[in-house]
Amino acid sequence: MKIKTRINLVLSGAALVAMAAIGGVSYLSLKTEALATARREAELHLQAVDATRAYAVEMLVPGAWDPGSPSDARLLAQVNRHYAGHDYTEVRLSGDLQPDPALQPVIERLRIHPEETVLQMGDPTSSARLTFVRSLHEAAPGAAGTPTLTGLQLVSMPTELPMHRALEAFWRQLAGMAALVVVLFLALNLMLRRLVVNPVDVHQRALRRLATQDSLTGATNRRGFMDRLLRAQSEAEAQAEPLSLVMVDLDHFKRINDEHGHGVGDAVLREVAHRMRRQIRRADLLGRLGGEEFAILLPDTDLAGARTQAEHLLTALRNQPFPTAGQVTASLGVAQWNGREAASSWLHRADLALYEAKHLGRDRLVVAEDLDTDLLSTRPGRLD
Repeated sequence: MKIKTRINLVLSGAALVAMAAIGGVSYLSLKTEALATARREAELHLQAVDATRAYAVEMLVPGAWDPGSPSDARLLAQVNRHYAGHDYTEVRLSGDLQPDPALQPVIERLRIHPEETVLQMGDPTSSARLTFVRSLHEAAPGAAGTPTLTGLQLVSMPTELPMHRALEAFWRQLAGMAALVVVLFLALNLMLRRLVVNPVDVHQRALRRLATQDSLTGATNRRGFMDRLLRAQSEAEAQAEPLSLVMVDLDHFKRINDEHGHGVGDAVLREVAHRMRRQIRRADLLGRLGGEEFAILLPDTDLAGARTQAEHLLTALRNQPFPTAGQVTASLGVAQWNGREAASSWLHRADLALYEAKHLGRDRLVVAEDLDTDLLSTRPGRLD
């Protein structure tokens, strides 16, 4: 896995974990705030009912207040219509009326904290509704100075009412947070790419180049050439395409080194590689197998095409003299892969053709398919 991919995965994972953690905290905070808002709305509703009761008792029918009566019910309806989704009810407590058992813990708490508004779930088995409860007292306090609990005021609302607002706020915050995380992710990615990934990529490319490229001529070295040749065989077999090879060996190269020195010999090798690169296609591969021996891999090229390419290479070498060294020629062996043979066998056939070109007088090419291999086995050793 590439380092860029690993860094992106780490940054993405960290961003997701951060969003999940912040989102969870944010949701809990918004849920708590939504419940607090619902409590405030319930208390405002209760205050509005208290103000209506006070108005009815003092201004309309002094001393009387009955939410069950038509007139007082109309007053409550006017109050309730300003609180959509809320239901207001009153429960009277007396000796002969037993309240709902679910309200008993609320009643006990309100006896201790009469000024508190208590949150009570509407149904102990369900959280579908929220119910806020406040106590009703007699106008005059009891003998001990503590108001006497005479009833309960209840404001009930669906749980989804405050939760919907919390969720809307949560999604807005999450969208903003996601945008911020994306911006930070891109900024970190860019910074890490410039500070870490790009230098590492450059270093890795340099190492790959050192491992597969000949430092003198810039051609692919023997190891890189053989790796590419094996891949080319697989591709040619899969696509049913021809594949050819040209072996190149400079003539009398030892004489150049002996007469002009190794510096001139190195310059000749560089110029030979340069001229051959100018003659081949971008899809072709030039390799230096060692010393003055080169090879050219020709994908999607049959024997006739390989022969033509080899003739161009011979012309490019012989027609223009080399600085100091003068005219430099080469012997070439050409072979087309038969689609079945191993790479070593194919290379051996091309090498035998090169071997024959040397014996025939150099500065020429020989096609492996034209050779009598039995005759070649009787020839003396390979010439320079």
